[in-house]
Amino acid sequence: MRAARLALAGLLLAAAGCAPAPQGRGTLALAECRLPGLERPARCGTHEVWEDREARQGRRIAIHVAVIPARRRAPEPDPVLVLAGGPGQGAIALASQVAPLFSKLNDTRDIVLIDQRGTGRSHALACPTPKDEALQALFEESLPEKRVRECLAALDADPRHYATPPAVADFDEVLGALGYARVNLWGGSYGTRVALELVRRYPARVRTATLDGVAPPGMRLPLSFVADGEAAFGKLLADCEGEAACREAYPDLRGVVGRLRAHLAKAPAHTRIDDPVTGESQPVRVTENVLLAGLFRPLYSPEIASLLPLAIQRADGGDFNPLLAQNLAFAHRLEENLAVGMHLSVLCAEDVPAITADDLAAASRALFGRALVDDFLRACAVWPRAKLPADYLEPVRAETPVLILSGGLDPATPPRHGEAVRATLPNARHAVAPRLAHGVSGHGCAPRLVERFIRAGSAAGLDFACLERLPRPLFVLPAKARP
Repeated sequence: MRAARLALAGLLLAAAGCAPAPQGRGTLALAECRLPGLERPARCGTHEVWEDREARQGRRIAIHVAVIPARRRAPEPDPVLVLAGGPGQGAIALASQVAPLFSKLNDTRDIVLIDQRGTGRSHALACPTPKDEALQALFEESLPEKRVRECLAALDADPRHYATPPAVADFDEVLGALGYARVNLWGGSYGTRVALELVRRYPARVRTATLDGVAPPGMRLPLSFVADGEAAFGKLLADCEGEAACREAYPDLRGVVGRLRAHLAKAPAHTRIDDPVTGESQPVRVTENVLLAGLFRPLYSPEIASLLPLAIQRADGGDFNPLLAQNLAFAHRLEENLAVGMHLSVLCAEDVPAITADDLAAASRALFGRALVDDFLRACAVWPRAKLPADYLEPVRAETPVLILSGGLDPATPPRHGEAVRATLPNARHAVAPRLAHGVSGHGCAPRLVERFIRAGSAAGLDFACLERLPRPLFVLPAKARP
């Protein structure tokens, strides 16, 4: 089962530990290790926890940890803890991507990456992908019940113990074993949900929290994609209409999409595309759902989304390759570091049960429809479900200093979710980059703002005007329309 079908954003496995190194402040023994993409050695180790934390008996699982040590010999006592997204991504595999973001902070603070239970090398709930699966699967937004059952049968784990609350308890235990009394959280996408739960359950452990693209409990994934995705696509169309060159090159994009949907719903198109792994040309059947997935996924990145008007125009002329090619890059990035079983364990316990009949009726009338929602409803009818704390879906209330970052074009975690979380956190500030999408921290002045926030331990006094000035990439025009 291809992880790309899940359409969450939202990526290399860590190297094994080797030569021993100094143990550090706590009891967890670390050894020198090399992480892909990093020049300096890190320190890695494992800490065993109960799979069933409540019963405290049965299976124990190893939680893998990597620490990128501070460059200075006398570092600050509060490191940065990176919380990965997905849900289902391992944090250690993101080392090469997050290290540049925290480069200056790493002078004086350790950067800590912990593979959450069920991800990465921490007893990952990975679903096997059939070797003979066709390239078609990368473009389909579907979770066949047969594959879900096969995945469940292949797991050496009890999915009922792989939701967010037990993972947060793991983090608290591991941080104690590492000797860190307080930490600065940085979470992206689903990682913001983990961060919020850490703030709720262990407020004394958290010095600051940076939430980039808020995905709070109660979000009801993947249902929220229906409204948020349509809003992001609407902004793309409006922005194209607002640029003279784009408007002239691509008149009536909304109408073109409507015609394409109607045509593909009646008669799917057939094309061929080169498999990026084997190089072989493979057939692809372009259905209405393949089209909709092709419109939704690029919205995560303004750079990729800038190609969408051209791809839509070419598809209207019968050439679907530009649209499919954009999605291949997204699908492979997601697939490399996403444990599908963990993804299901979180959503089936924390989001899908809250979806109502009225929600489904509203989704049926929306642009992106309810195909993905229906697939998760079917999958979650099979998947074992964790029991959540009684207050889990309630807003988090705490005095913790929090910096919330949102992209105004984000199809998955737009500003409305960040604003809802800010409302119950008195020491939180919410900064919106209106022309960015999923993931703000790495763009423009954002790394500097994150650094200043963590150093000061407060978002008071930060000037977010620089985020408002970050431009949207120019739309790609047909060759004949370029100046």
